[in-house]
Parts: sequence; C-alpha cells; structure tokens
Amino acid sequence: MRAIQFMGLVSLALFGLTLSMGCAGSRDEGDESAVEGASQAMETPTNEMRNPLKDAYFGDLHIHSSWSLDAFAFGVRVGPEDAYRYARGGEIDHISGKSIRMQGPPLDFIALTEHANYLGIPSAAQDPGSPIRQLPLIQGLLASDPAKKGEALAKLFQGISSDTFLPELTNEAVVESTWQQIIDLADRHSVPGEFTAFIAYEYTSMPDGQNLHRNVIFRGSDVPARPFSTFDSHNPEDLWDWMEQARATGSDVIAIPHNANGSNGLMYASVDHAGRPLDAEYAEIRVRNEPVSEVMQIKGQSETHPGLSPNDEWAGFSVLDTILGRPTDKSQLSGSYARLALMHGLEMEERGGVNPYLFGMIGASDGHNASSPVEESNYSGKIGVVDGTPEARIIPPPSDPFADFEIIDLSSGSPFSAAGLAGVWAEANTRADLFDALRAREVFATSGPRIRVRLFAGWDLATGDLGTGLAEAGYARGVPMGGELDRAATGVAGPTFLIQALRDPLEAPLERMQIVKGWVEEGSARERIFDVACADGRAPDEANHRCRLEVEAPDLDDCSFDAAKGRSELSASWSDPDFDGDQRAFYYARVLQVPTCRWSTFDALRLGVSRPPGAAAWLQERAVTSPIWYRP
Repeated sequence: MRAIQFMGLVSLALFGLTLSMGCAGSRDEGDESAVEGASQAMETPTNEMRNPLKDAYFGDLHIHSSWSLDAFAFGVRVGPEDAYRYARGGEIDHISGKSIRMQGPPLDFIALTEHANYLGIPSAAQDPGSPIRQLPLIQGLLASDPAKKGEALAKLFQGISSDTFLPELTNEAVVESTWQQIIDLADRHSVPGEFTAFIAYEYTSMPDGQNLHRNVIFRGSDVPARPFSTFDSHNPEDLWDWMEQARATGSDVIAIPHNANGSNGLMYASVDHAGRPLDAEYAEIRVRNEPVSEVMQIKGQSETHPGLSPNDEWAGFSVLDTILGRPTDKSQLSGSYARLALMHGLEMEERGGVNPYLFGMIGASDGHNASSPVEESNYSGKIGVVDGTPEARIIPPPSDPFADFEIIDLSSGSPFSAAGLAGVWAEANTRADLFDALRAREVFATSGPRIRVRLFAGWDLATGDLGTGLAEAGYARGVPMGGELDRAATGVAGPTFLIQALRDPLEAPLERMQIVKGWVEEGSARERIFDVACADGRAPDEANHRCRLEVEAPDLDDCSFDAAKGRSELSASWSDPDFDGDQRAFYYARVLQVPTCRWSTFDALRLGVSRPPGAAAWLQERAVTSPIWYRP
C-alpha cells in the first residue's frame, strides 16, 4: 500500500504555504459588503416568515478553518470569516493559489466546528507578534527546512492519532479568549430568517486512532466559558455529563457523532466505555444528547457497508472502511455503521431494554479549507496541501524515507468524497427552529446535492394525500421522519407511508426512490430494501421489489448523462407487504440520482490524464432520511 508520507507532505506544505501567502488578503468588495450587511441585519432583524408546514433548509454542521491545528499544519490560512463568506456564496482564497466558491446557491446554515484540542494555538500562531508563534513545535511547522518540518509534523500527528497530550501547546487563556471570538463571530453572522450560524466546536476523541469524534452544537448564545475537550476526558460519556450540566443552566446542546465508519466498532458499541452492557440510564442520556448522527461526509459514508448489507446493491457507495488514525487497518464493521446500529437498537428493545440508537441521519462536509466542497465538478479537496490540487488528489506521490508513518492511502488517488450536506425541515431559518428540528430528528442526509425528500407514516394516510397535500395530511394524521408510530387500533392492516423527493435543479434527475426496512424477527434484526418509485413510471417488480431499470454510467469522456433517464420528482404511497403488527421495525427513505461522474473523473479530464486506478469513475448521489420507528 502506498500512502502519503512526511517527506512528500513537507514539500507539498512548503509549496502550499508559498501559494497561500502569495494570495492572502485578496477579497471581493461585494463579499465584504455582504458580511457588513449581515452584521447590520443581525442588529435589527425583521420578522421572519414562518411556514407551519415547514421548508427544507440545507447546511453544513462540520466545517474547519485554519483555526484548527490540523488544517494549520497543512498550510491552510483562511479563517472563520472566510468560512462564513464561502457559506454565503462568496469567494475565498485556497491553498492551490486559486479562489474557490460554490457553484450552487448559498447555504442556509453552518456550524464552524474548530477542534477543541489546542483551540487558540493555530489562530495565535498566525500572528507574527504572538509568543505562541515562537514555540518550538510551531516554528517546526513553519520551517522552510524539510527535515525540521517533517519532525514537527510527525510529532503533531502522532499525538493527534493517539490522543496524546502535547503540553507545550496548552494555554488556557488562549482557549477561553478564542472560544469567545468564535461565539461573537457566530452571533454576528446569524441573520434570523436568512442565515443561521450555530455556536459549535468539535470534540476529538480518538483512542488508538479509533474515531469517537463529535460535533457539539448549541441552540443559543448562552454557552459555557470554554469547550469540553478530550484533555478533560477521552470518554464521550463524560462529554454527555458536561452537556447535561450545561443544559441545566439554560444552554441546550447536542452532540453529533461522525465518521462512525472509522471507529473500529466503538461508535455504536453494545457496551459502554467501561465495557459494561448498555442499560436504560445509558440509553436515555445518549438519546437525549445525540439525537442525530452524521452518515455522509468527506471521509466516507456510514449508512451501511457491503459486508453488512450484501443484498443492498447500493451499499458500496463511498466506502472508506479503515480506522481513522490507522489507515492500513480495517475498521470493524459491527458498531461502525448507522443501519446496523438502528437494528441493534431494535434488538435491545426486544430483549426488554431501552434503545440507545434512536437517532436521525444528516450529512456534513468536514471541509478543512473553510469551505464545504460537496460539488463533484467543483471539488477543492479536504485539507490544505494534502489534496488541495487535482495533481495532489489523483497522482500517487513518490515513496520517501518516512514510509512507516502513514496518514492516508493515495495509491488510488485521494479516497475522500465530495460530500455531504444536512437537510432540515423547519418552520423558519433560525437557530431555535433548526436546532429543535435536529432534536426532533426531522432531518435527512445528502451526499451533496440538495435533494428535498419528505417521509410521513400513519394509519389514516392514503394515496390521495400525495396530490392534495402531503405535508398537511402527514402532520395532521401521521408522523414525519424521526417520529415514532405506535400500534393502531384493531383491524388496520398496516401504516401507509407517503414519500416525496424533488431533484436539485442544478444536479442530475432522480432515478429511483426506496424504503429501507429493519425489523426484529425471532429475536434477530433483519433488513430489506424496497424500491417504491421508478423513473420510468412503472411499478417495481412484485417479486424482487426492484425497478425494471438499467443503470447507465455517464459518458466518461465528457461526463454527460442522459437526463431523460430520470425525473425531477418522485413520489409514492407505500404499504409494507410484509408488515407484522407484533414486530418492532424502522423505515427510512433513500433517493438515488441517475449516475454522474465522481470528482476524480472531472479532475482527470481537466489534467488530461488517466483516472486513478481503482477509484470509482462514477457514482449515484443520494439522500437518506431519518427513520420512522414502529413500536408494537
């Protein structure tokens, strides 16, 4: 296996830092005016228009800038202001030397989630007058000597990947002052009814390289004086205790697990941090503090895996199944994927316990360039010089003397994805409305496109409700995604599900819509995929519940696709043909676009080179809703 090693990183870092210094400071006057206008609007907000039937808002709850130490170490020099500018549709500098901006419309909301570990160190290190800049490790990261830079990078990332505390980078005063700056920036950029900026940060626990990261999102501005980090405790259960205390003093907060695929089975384990079986107290505090999980992002998807769902033909999407901090080791599948966790939760309930895995699903980018690089044809990489240019992303690096210290396998080009975004159904674009929707799990994940998907279930819903008002009927006589459905009165055959999806007008049309079912039978959880709406207008085959469609790859010579193979809208009224009123179950919707080119194919075409060997040439972008649970 070939991987990025430190000598290669050093030369890339030197090149990238030169570029970033050469283009630093370039700003579009229109962008500055937008930021100033946002600040003024925050001071005198207008009464936002509210929609009781709710609208879909799209945003990114996982963004880093140069204020995160890993981004700073790899040459990123754009900060929080740039992240807000980018989210609002503005142009920002990039490590490649070129400016970047979204092709699509601005985002509706973001959370800047700088790492709590060493918070304030990277921002202070960018100030020539700060004494932190003179710290030996910082000087090593800034060194022009490749050997010194390599030594500093090795020390830093060995510490990060093993959760080892580096005392020379600790400064409590800097932590608190930087946290206050983050709070002030979010408050200044939030414009109720127009754009929401959450106060947030990332809790970055990674025992032995295994990912237990969480993004911590606050509902309002009344937040603790400093964030809780892994320097306080490596145990996420201690984070929940801290969150409970914050909530008791009026600061509502949630944590969002991410990259479960790289957790080696720890994210959705069957025992607690101390190795004890999960009990009711654990389940209640986890569900209260972690109502949603991130299942699509740059570092792969965590919905499911082909090894767990062999009968799901679409399970192989954006698979990155190595341990986050040990990229040559495979991550244990059980405990690392959301669908199986949802199934295990049903089994725990069936055995008389409490379900700790009642969570909704969202996407996010985890972009470390103060941006959300979710557009395949406009992909700009995850983090600084590591993958900041098409060449760095798709041309394998040469071997070097640091071959035993691997960060990421690049033998088939960068394994990172151009993903994803969170979709939230809320009455208005405000912190309170969006946060409450997250807590209610009325949210969905997309791999990047802004596909609008709705899901309702109820005993009194009917096919006619699709045409006369899906939302009105769904809220009045059913439950939306994220909800729980109790047993109906005697004589009702089963619930009716109403599903509707609208394409992103700037993306490919929709190919099919599905229901993913998990249920418990004879004590064991099972799963099945049902196609429920097909782009050709025909009903799915009654025997295998699949659309009679041939999946056609895009033209890889120019990335064109046949739009006639898809539809702008898909909708269905569906009832489970195998429904058993005595079986616990969950149902969620998944919507697939017609196939389009992956970012690596666009990069190869731009450079006029072959696609990376082993890398997927195309993919099917998608959206996945939060489940609806049926409880007998």
